[in-house]
Amino acid sequence: MKRSARGLWIATAICLLTSPVRAQTEAVPAASPQPYQIVRTLQSLQNEAAAGSKVAHTAQAKLLRDVEQPLLQQPPEIWADPRNTRAIVQYVLSGGQPTVLRELLARGEPVGLPQGLAEGALAYVTGDSARARTLLLPLDPATLHETLAGHLALIQASLIMRSDQKRALELLDQARLLAPGSLVEEGALRRAVFIAAEINELDRLEKATAQYIRRFDRSVYAENFRQSFAAGLIRFDIGRDADKFPRLVATLQAFDREQRRAVLLIIARDALLKGRFEQARRAADEAARLPGADPDTAARTSLYAAAARIAVDRADGALVTLKTIDPARLPPAETEILQTALRVASHIVDAPARPTTTPNAESEPAGIDPGMKRLVTMAERSLRESQALLDPRPKARKTP
Repeated sequence: MKRSARGLWIATAICLLTSPVRAQTEAVPAASPQPYQIVRTLQSLQNEAAAGSKVAHTAQAKLLRDVEQPLLQQPPEIWADPRNTRAIVQYVLSGGQPTVLRELLARGEPVGLPQGLAEGALAYVTGDSARARTLLLPLDPATLHETLAGHLALIQASLIMRSDQKRALELLDQARLLAPGSLVEEGALRRAVFIAAEINELDRLEKATAQYIRRFDRSVYAENFRQSFAAGLIRFDIGRDADKFPRLVATLQAFDREQRRAVLLIIARDALLKGRFEQARRAADEAARLPGADPDTAARTSLYAAAARIAVDRADGALVTLKTIDPARLPPAETEILQTALRVASHIVDAPARPTTTPNAESEPAGIDPGMKRLVTMAERSLRESQALLDPRPKARKTP
């Protein structure tokens, strides 16, 4: 949508927010917008946010907050129009307050809706997943009005994504077909990436990623998608299955160069924290091959690659690399991991290798001299302990 069209929708949203008040003041009730008109504007703003408009994203958040009272104050006869009852369900499923739908249900089964849809939607948004599954899963999204069909398929997928991932993916495909170009489709693609990673369906992961980048790369939620995508890639333990790594790199071709670099560094960092050193090394090395990195990013890339090699580097190559990294180029958390990695690498390089063998080395990375077992174990433990220094999330959970 062009900039002028976006501005028109924003102006319409503001008009819809203010017109009920103005109508009451001027005693002209007919000027008040009906619920389906308000929700239509909300959906348009949300779709614009999915297309990349930050202005629309801000406006829809305000609209969600401000229209609750105007909707609650609608006269009873308004709810005889199925367009308005559908709109309230749509409003609640789009992030609106459940009070409006609860009040509507108190008047009886809303007109124009399949049995159980309104109650099931209310159960879903209020966290009663068991009740929502009972009421919503028997419904066929294809039989609903187009304003609700995609929403229902998306919710059904969310309700079963832990218990029946294959069926959830089918429902996500249906949601996309029923609501193309909308926030529903954008959300369906994000969920498809998460499920595909969880069940190790690399083909589906590649497909959903390419579709998302092609259709929603400018979405205000795209950064969240990239974070989820990287987390999904980590589930494929590319350090233990080298054959998967080229395919994962190929999947990243859907991103531009800087996006590929960012995702690879997320993978390298998280894999390092989880003790998956080969996975971290592969991701960091792939990031290093991308040209155009600024000095700070290059320093982080070298840090992850060298720290990942500590446990398997019998020579002092990792230590030499670590010593060349300028701490001033690193964020504070990475500076701490650099110090930890230097300390551990120094211990490994300085320790004499014992030419002994042991038949039980399953817990150690391939290629490790059994005589280095104690020091390698210490290296792994030290790197894992540094997770609190690299990852801000544990710091926020200081209270038990």
